[in-house]
Amino acid sequence: MEKVLEQARLLAEAIAESDVYLHMRQCENDAMKDPEATKAIADFVEKRQKVESLLAEGNMDHAALAEASQAMEAAEKLVNQQPMVRAMQDARGQFTQMMENVNQILRFIITGETGEEGGCSGSCESCGGCSSCGGCH
Repeated sequence: MEKVLEQARLLAEAIAESDVYLHMRQCENDAMKDPEATKAIADFVEKRQKVESLLAEGNMDHAALAEASQAMEAAEKLVNQQPMVRAMQDARGQFTQMMENVNQILRFIITGETGEEGGCSGSCESCGGCSSCGGCH
């Protein structure tokens, strides 16, 4: 058990030191320092809270909910138009992809399965070689 925990610690350190993780953190920091992005995010959060409070009411006003939902969608669109927010979202997507790859490797090593239908089985014979999936080494 001690060996497993040590290896998990080493993996966590490698992830935290990876270019993908560091880039994501930098993009998050940049977005949170950008006045336009933070204003757009705050406006969206306010609009979302309004929708949530309307949904929580026992006697829901459907017209007010529709109006609040439209305002929330417009605010979300403005958030997504912010260059710093888009960069942050892209970086988070890259980090998520890296973590999915890590999990896929762990799953394959432990179970022999990748968990993907029609994907690389991990065997170079079944997928035509390393150049087709990049995963066989």
